[in-house]
Amino acid sequence: MNKIIKVMLISLMFILFVPCAVSATRNDLATSNLVILEDKKIDEKISGDVTVVFGTADIQTDIDGSIIVIFGKTTINGNVSGDVVSAFGEVYIQGDSQVEGNLVSVGSLEKADGVSIKGTKLIIDVDFISLFKSNGILINTLIIWSLITLIVGLILISIFTVRYRVMSYSMESGVPRRMLLGGLVVISFTIVLAFLIFLIIAPVLYILLVMFTEIIGSIYFGTIIFKNNYERSAIYLEFFVGHIIISILKIVPLIILPAGSYMALMIYGICLIVLELSMASFGIGTIIDTGFGKNTELIKKERPQ
Repeated sequence: MNKIIKVMLISLMFILFVPCAVSATRNDLATSNLVILEDKKIDEKISGDVTVVFGTADIQTDIDGSIIVIFGKTTINGNVSGDVVSAFGEVYIQGDSQVEGNLVSVGSLEKADGVSIKGTKLIIDVDFISLFKSNGILINTLIIWSLITLIVGLILISIFTVRYRVMSYSMESGVPRRMLLGGLVVISFTIVLAFLIFLIIAPVLYILLVMFTEIIGSIYFGTIIFKNNYERSAIYLEFFVGHIIISILKIVPLIILPAGSYMALMIYGICLIVLELSMASFGIGTIIDTGFGKNTELIKKERPQ
């Protein structure tokens, strides 16, 4: 196991280092070009990339670099020498603006007829901002996700009952080690996904990974409640109850939060991501630590009925 951890650490350092090194050699990013949780107007020509995160930028000048928008809103009225990339944001390109590089948008995008894009255009037009303003849509989405995960979990547990029981019995030991090991894998997968996000198969695999690890996370919550229950059918009960608890933790806050409260929803979203990443880290760590339940010796620790 120590060798596996060393390999994961080296791989993670390499994955983190390469993009940073490339970025450092190609970009000159100044703090004045970074807009986070604020409204900012840019009317003087600047060099370097402009990055907008959960903020609003009104760009009324030429940009000698690229524009990156992440869950933000940006108006562009000028020429951009690099790329325009939007991840779940709102982008409005006005007038006779020109983009020398590529235009990639996953979110809301509007551009005037006179706008010129010289590079490749990849546009997935979905108004995520409006979705976040409607608690009802999010609640329904989480309910559907919960039901699908419940069905998939019951099917997988029925197929791999012994292996899930093995993982269930071992969940009380080595939790910090599993969180660390699984966390390294999750971070590595997330970084790789960031580079492959435009390949449909990559996000699908990532979603399936989250669902698969959430099943193990649900079992862990169940073992906390039924830790002294060694019945063969207990694994189903552990999963079901644990899954219900997790679903309540996700859905109830949305029912309480007022619709249209963007800041409150953002805080909720951060907490939801932390919960999902924690369960994913523990789930992957448990799978690696137990060889997906291959260590059947743990079954022998079962108490007599």
